[in-house]
Amino acid sequence: METITIQKEAVVDLIKLKEEFDAIVESIELMSNKEFMESHKKAKEQIKKREFANWNEL
Repeated sequence: METITIQKEAVVDLIKLKEEFDAIVESIELMSNKEFMESHKKAKEQIKKREFANWNEL
């Protein structure tokens, strides 16, 4: 049996890389969802037009 030593920093870097990859995959999945993209576009337009409730009024 062989022993392999991996530096802790390398493992931490791999975990960060996996999280970034997961975020990219999730973004791609959302961008391929027509219903979500229409909702996102509408929300961006509402923000530009300031068509939203004021936080202090809630």
